Amino acid sequence: MPQIRIFKAESFRLAGLFALVFLTLTAALLGTVLWIVADTERRSLIAANEADISTVTNGLRTEGLDEAIEVVQQRLGTSLPLRPPRFSHHLVPETYIVIEDRSGKVLAGNLPFVQCAAGVFTLWLPPPTGRRDLVNVLGRCAALTDTATLFVGRDTFSMTATRERILGAFGWVALGTWVFSLLGGLFLGRRFMVRVDAITQTCERVIAGRLNERIPVRGRADEWDRLARAINEMLDRISMLLENLQQVSSDVAHDLRTPLTRLRNRLEAAHEKSTGIGEDSIAISRAIEDTDQLLSLFAALLRISQIEAGTRVQTFSSVDLSDLLERVYQIFLPVGEDCGRPLSRRLFQGLQIRGDKELLTQLFSNLIENAIRHTPRGTKISVVLESVNGISVATVIDDGPGVPSEDREKVTRRFYRGSASRSSEGHGLGLSLAAAIAQLHGAKLELSDARPGLRVDIAFRAAP
Repeated sequence: MPQIRIFKAESFRLAGLFALVFLTLTAALLGTVLWIVADTERRSLIAANEADISTVTNGLRTEGLDEAIEVVQQRLGTSLPLRPPRFSHHLVPETYIVIEDRSGKVLAGNLPFVQCAAGVFTLWLPPPTGRRDLVNVLGRCAALTDTATLFVGRDTFSMTATRERILGAFGWVALGTWVFSLLGGLFLGRRFMVRVDAITQTCERVIAGRLNERIPVRGRADEWDRLARAINEMLDRISMLLENLQQVSSDVAHDLRTPLTRLRNRLEAAHEKSTGIGEDSIAISRAIEDTDQLLSLFAALLRISQIEAGTRVQTFSSVDLSDLLERVYQIFLPVGEDCGRPLSRRLFQGLQIRGDKELLTQLFSNLIENAIRHTPRGTKISVVLESVNGISVATVIDDGPGVPSEDREKVTRRFYRGSASRSSEGHGLGLSLAAAIAQLHGAKLELSDARPGLRVDIAFRAAP
């Protein structure tokens, strides 16, 4: 089964839609979680900075600036007046503290001079050893005295690491969702296509004439089984109606053929006993001709009914279409010359199809005979066979008056005759029989303008 069909299955599309909805909700949840976590960590860092500022400020109130400097040195774990700058290499927030005066002198801390204004702000520091990115410090600046300023900050590396871990986790969830949706969609799509193919193939076999075909029911009482039962019941009903209709048609045709045959036999006997001259003999001859036309009409109707029933599909075999058309052409070549309608052919050799040789002969004979019968003398008729994209296309073309565009879809109906052909012989079943044979073989019969004349194309599928 071509995989591209699975991707077009409705179940696969629904799986993709649900995956898209889930990922959209996941993205919304991710944004909410990131905002909550970032806000919580930011508040935590600000609260820790405020606590350090309060500690230093309390020391300043009790014993002055020297005590504040001592508190900073104790907080940093050193008693030196100024500790060289050091930056965080750890996942825990690192503290950065500096006391400086207005002249730019650092009184205590682990940072160089920081020119800051009062309030909370972000400070960017050069990357330390072992890190490539700049250090982002979230800090607060507060005035200790008229000449001294305190800055306390903490590395936001933990916030960044937490955000990356959350994004990574949600990324894996999104990837897993897509993979699961793809596999689930392929699984559901394949199951869906298997059931659809079973229904489609059954319907195609019924269309081809195998009216006893039915969709398999798995006995699960699901929606597929309900659909299969409904279609099977519909097919049973249609099959019964068709059988009744065919039986009635056959009975009527046979019942009418019997008295007509007796009538013809009696007329033939009367004609043999007549002297062969006079009005009575002429009337009997015309009556025999009319009877023959009626018998031919009923024979054609019965043949169309049998073809439409599709019973001859079982006897299909490989047919050399090129050879068949050559034989039909040779049969009608002298007929066309006698009628003043020369025939020509251009046949691609070696084209094979599956079908009934007798019916196909009838099909092309009807088309050529129709072209001879409904065109004036001097009309040229061509029989063409070619292969177009792997499809065998047989064509009968004439340069006669053609068929009006409004009549082309009607001429294949039973008993329909255009205004131009009402005065000619026939009963309007030639193209109907041709269309029935083409449909039985799964071929497409199309009438078009040959400019001038009529072009009849029949496209067959190649034989396997």
